[in-house]
Amino acid sequence: MSPVDISGKLSEVRSAVARKDWRTATALCIDILKRDPRQADAHLVLGLAAAEGGKIDMALRAFDTVLKIDPARFDARVQKARCLVQAGRHADAEREADRCTEPARDNAKILDVLATVYSHIGKQEKAEPLISRAASLAPDDIAILSNAAAIQLFVGRKQEAVDNLQRVLEQNPDHGRSHWQLSRARRAECSEHCTVMESLLKTENEDAGQKVYLHYALAKEYEDLECWEAAWTHCAQAASLQRKRIQYDFRDDRTLFDTLCRRFDQRWFTETPPAENTADANPVFILGLPRSGSTLVERIVSSHSRVQSLGELAQWPLAVKRLSSIRQPGLFRADIAAQAVTMDLQRAADLYRQDTAYLRGSAPLFTDKLPSNFLYLPLLAKAFPQARLIHVYRNPMDSCFAMFKQLFADAYPFSYSLEELADYYIGYRELMDHWRNLLGDRLIEVNYDQLVQDQEQQTRALLDQLELPFETACLEFHRSAGAAATASATQVRQPIHQRSMGRWRQFASHLQPLRQRLEAAGVSAE
Repeated sequence: MSPVDISGKLSEVRSAVARKDWRTATALCIDILKRDPRQADAHLVLGLAAAEGGKIDMALRAFDTVLKIDPARFDARVQKARCLVQAGRHADAEREADRCTEPARDNAKILDVLATVYSHIGKQEKAEPLISRAASLAPDDIAILSNAAAIQLFVGRKQEAVDNLQRVLEQNPDHGRSHWQLSRARRAECSEHCTVMESLLKTENEDAGQKVYLHYALAKEYEDLECWEAAWTHCAQAASLQRKRIQYDFRDDRTLFDTLCRRFDQRWFTETPPAENTADANPVFILGLPRSGSTLVERIVSSHSRVQSLGELAQWPLAVKRLSSIRQPGLFRADIAAQAVTMDLQRAADLYRQDTAYLRGSAPLFTDKLPSNFLYLPLLAKAFPQARLIHVYRNPMDSCFAMFKQLFADAYPFSYSLEELADYYIGYRELMDHWRNLLGDRLIEVNYDQLVQDQEQQTRALLDQLELPFETACLEFHRSAGAAATASATQVRQPIHQRSMGRWRQFASHLQPLRQRLEAAGVSAE
C-alpha cells in the first residue's frame, strides 16, 4: 500500500471514528497495519475502539505500541492515562498524565481529558487549572465548559462554575445538563429559571437524557422556592424517566445481602485472624447510604490537623474484586462476596495501601468516605485492625427521600423507584444490624439528625471515639479549602443547618408507598 493509499485509508478511519463506527474503523486499521505495522495513528484508533468496548487491557497494549513508535505522542499517553483510571491503577494514571500537561498546554481537548483523569483519581487541585485553561482556549466548546463547571464546583469556585454554565446556555439554551448543574450550584430565589426550563420541556425534543436533567433541575429549584407540589411532580417524572434508562433488578442486591449475612457470620469473624498492620497511617472509613450525611462527617473529621481527606475512593472495592476470579461488570456482587470469605486479607490491605499511596501525605489518619463500603464492614475490620469505622445514618424517610430526589452518576440504581428504594433500605438496615452484632464497639455510629441539632457536643463525642483531641477547626469545616467531589459538594461549604431535617413531610402524601413498605418491614418512619 503506497503512502497515498495509506493516507486515504486513514482519512476513512477518521470519518468512521467521527460517526462512532468502531467496527469499520477497526477493520480499516487492521488493513493498514498489515501493510505498515508502524502506522501509529492506526494503533491509536485500535486503542480507542478497544477502550470504547471496555477491553481495557487491549487498549493499553495499543497505546503502548503507539508510544514505542513515537514517545512524543501525548494524545496516546493521555488515552493510556484514562484507561489506567478505568483499570483502577490510579498512581500509574497520574504518572502518565503528569507527562502530558506541558506538551498539551495549548490543546483544549487534551487538557479536558487530562482534567477528567485527575478529577477521577481525586486530584482536583491538578484538574481545576487544566480545565480552566481548556475553557479559556475553547470558550465555545460546550462539553469543555460543562466539565469545567463540574470541577470548579468540586473545588468551591462556585462563581466561575456559574459563569461557565451561563456561557453554555447562551450558546445552547436547551442544554439540560447545564440547567441541572446551575440548579445545584445556587439556591433559587425566583421562578425565572423554572419558567425557562418549563418552556424547554414543552418543545419537541425527544432526548430522554435532556428531559431527565430538566426535571431534576426543576424539582430542586421548586423545592428551594417551597413550591412543594411542583417540586414533587418534576421529581417523580425525573425518577421515572431515569428508571427506564437503566437496567436494575433488586433481586441481585437481595441475593448480595443474604450472602453477606450468611457467609460473614460470628464464626467467620471469630476464627478469621486480622491482617498485620505495619503502616504509619491508618484509614478512617466513613460509610452508610448516600445522602445520609457522610460528606458532612468527613469534612468535620478531616478538618482536624491529624487527618487528611482522600474523598470517595474506589480502591477497596477494586482490591476485593481483583483478588476474586470474577471478571463480569459490578464491583461487589454475591459471587464476589462468596469468594471474599477466604480472601487473603493481608494482600487486600497491601493492595489498598499501595493504590492510595499517591494520595496520602504525612497525616497519621486519612478518610475514605465511599458510602457503599458499608457492604464490606467485617472485611474492613479484619484487613485494617487499626482503622476507624464510622457509620452515618439519618431518619429513614429523610434518608430515602434524599436519595430519591438525587440524580447519581452511574451509582445507586435502586434509588429511582420508591418500591425498590424501600426494599434496598430494608436490606441495608438488616445488614447493618448483622454487622453491629459482629463488630460491637468497633463500629462508631453518627446520627446525622443529632449532629446538626447539637454540632459541638456531637463533634466532641465523635473526636473522643476517634481518640483525637478537640480542635475548633472541626466546628468550622465549611471554611476548609479541600475539594468535595460528591453530590454534597455545595452544601458542605455552608455552616451546619437543619433545612433538610424532616423535609420528607412536605411530600408525605406522595411518599406513602415508601412509608408503608418500610413500616411493614418494621422500619419506623420516625
